[in-house]
Amino acid sequence: MKKIATKIVSIYFFIHLLTVFSSDFGQKSFAQGQAELEQENVDVNKTNEFELISKPPIKTNAQINPLPTLTVSQDEEVDFSETISFNRLTFREIPNELAPTIPNEAFGNYVKAGFGNYITPYFEGFYSRDLNENNRFGVFAHHLSSMNGVVDGQNSGYGNTNVLLFSEHTKERFTFSSSINYNLERVHYYGYNPKNRLDFEIPNKRDIRQTYQRLETKFNLTSLPQTDEFGDSSADKLAYKVSVGFNLFDARDNISEWQIPVLGEISYSISDKSKIRVETELHQTQQNSSFINADNQTVKLTNNRTLASFASSYNCSTENLTLNIGAGMAYSSDSLLENSTGSKLFFYPNIDFSYQLSKDKLWILGEISGGVKPQFLRMLTVQNPFLASVQPLSHTFSQIDANFGVQAKINNNLKANAELGFAMYDNMPFFAPSVADSSQFGLLYDKVNVFRLGVSSSYQKNNLSARLSANYFGYSLTDLEIAHHRPNFQTSLSVGYTFIEKLKTELTLQQLFGIKTQNPVSQTIYDLNAINDLSISVSYKFTERISAFANGYNLIGQNYQRFVYYPNNGITVIVGGKYIF
Repeated sequence: MKKIATKIVSIYFFIHLLTVFSSDFGQKSFAQGQAELEQENVDVNKTNEFELISKPPIKTNAQINPLPTLTVSQDEEVDFSETISFNRLTFREIPNELAPTIPNEAFGNYVKAGFGNYITPYFEGFYSRDLNENNRFGVFAHHLSSMNGVVDGQNSGYGNTNVLLFSEHTKERFTFSSSINYNLERVHYYGYNPKNRLDFEIPNKRDIRQTYQRLETKFNLTSLPQTDEFGDSSADKLAYKVSVGFNLFDARDNISEWQIPVLGEISYSISDKSKIRVETELHQTQQNSSFINADNQTVKLTNNRTLASFASSYNCSTENLTLNIGAGMAYSSDSLLENSTGSKLFFYPNIDFSYQLSKDKLWILGEISGGVKPQFLRMLTVQNPFLASVQPLSHTFSQIDANFGVQAKINNNLKANAELGFAMYDNMPFFAPSVADSSQFGLLYDKVNVFRLGVSSSYQKNNLSARLSANYFGYSLTDLEIAHHRPNFQTSLSVGYTFIEKLKTELTLQQLFGIKTQNPVSQTIYDLNAINDLSISVSYKFTERISAFANGYNLIGQNYQRFVYYPNNGITVIVGGKYIF
């Protein structure tokens, strides 16, 4: 992988330099157009509906949504149950995509560092520079590791490092952006259970260590809204985006994967209140693995996978109603999905609406969607790093994913909403204990109907802010007996308070209930204890540039198991500082 990665990095920098020089040359030719852009004060992250830079790979626990919509969209890899990522070390932010969130320029360049128990160093840094008004580049680095863990010291240590390079180049009619992200993650299979072994000996940490290397590149070309001499952009009817990437994944036991995602979207405004949109995606993937057979011969396995989709829709709006109606089709070469559904071609709806019942007070929302959601080792191992090396892979088809809700603005301080959802999935994946090794997990697939009921509210007044959410999930399975490691109930409460302008604090309680799994040999069903995770974050600003922070996690001290046999670290405290420059 090192040779391939080196070539990719070299190509990335060549393209980066080429676009910088071409933009500088174009600056002289399009001075008038750039003056108009300056007048518009274009922010490429705000003027376009597309994400120009990858959003964080895995969301923080405070942002967890247990049932993501399984539609093919914007090259977001499957996060089939984000609550699965209820991390051992809550401070660790595993991304849904690997690239971390690019900090807002308003916060400036900064470095941030801290240290905690379990021998936990933490570092984060961001630097961005504008070469001129149309060219920007930057780097973001993040590291978090714990030398020790709750099980046998270093046998449950952990480390995660991200380095992201990005650039944005704005021309008169389009923006070209690129990013390359390298992720190194080290974990240990510390879920060994002495009760399952007659001659149990504590394993050497090297024997149970797993190292993941992930490399993601992305190049985006996005149109910019055009204006006439009066600054009116209503005449600009056509918008587009093209995104091309190349991703690599490498793990021990000669496991590797490469993927080429190509995405395109184009929209045409029929009038001020209506437009048509066409979206297309292509994911070409290859997984490679090898093993030694009974004759002591090395057997190499290669699995090529293709996923393509096409969707079109019509969007319109009136004073109180916004409506999007369309449909899509997808092709998947996965044999597992074909065996489950009897087809390689899939059709799905794409409908959503919002209706304002009372002006700025009450809304009704609805969505009926579907699609094929891609799944790759690169991201499955992010969601569960204790996954066994060789896995049967299948994309997931959502026949229908319907959600209906009500949102209410009770007053200027209080908002609330309720939502009801129903979804039908073919080959929905579950993490189940491995038959060969209880410290690892395998993937099981099933045809599943999911019912969801959720409520949430938020309150903000003066120095106080609070958020509360609760979700219930019901699973109707076909072949499996239980929904492995998926919760039936989840709650989250977050309260923030600013004592003075310089001192801020936030307290968060997250709970998961009804998590079950099953021993593949004895068929014993395990009901995991409820998860109660309390965390606190305190920050104090000494000056405009210097601040200190203290974060505490799992303050209840519960060594809960998000995955069976894998207890979470106990009370974890990290203190440090931040410098803005």
